[in-house]
Amino acid sequence: MLTIRRFQTGDENALSALIRRTLREVNYTSPKSELDYLIPHYSPETMAELSRTGHTYVLEEDGQIVGSGTVLPDGETEAEIVAAFLIPESIGRGYGRKLFETLEADELAVKAERVWLTSSDMALGFYEHMGWVNPNGYRVRAGEENLLYMEKRK
Repeated sequence: MLTIRRFQTGDENALSALIRRTLREVNYTSPKSELDYLIPHYSPETMAELSRTGHTYVLEEDGQIVGSGTVLPDGETEAEIVAAFLIPESIGRGYGRKLFETLEADELAVKAERVWLTSSDMALGFYEHMGWVNPNGYRVRAGEENLLYMEKRK
């Protein structure tokens, strides 16, 4: 059975390992420089800090952590979704939809006029299917790091 709960102290190691594994196994087509930054970035310390700064949700299937995501406040009128990942074997099972329904219903996202995130090439189709759009144009990259931005506005 799938359950979604808020982050608890002690989750940080499992979430760090989950994200690092997913980056290696699913996002392997991402630029090497991006992976070289992201894999060490999602340390247990980073995961604990995200949970203190925002609202981190954990997906569990039969007691095993299979995914997570965080909503961060971004000023007074915006929110950002970060560190949204599923373990590889959970992708395509509807878990991403359940995770994003939870993230988008979070109070930080609900009160925001705009919620945004950056996407890898691997996740673009999912975000587009969920109604997210690229403000720069369909699949246009922008910014210093040539990122794929996605957003939802109210």
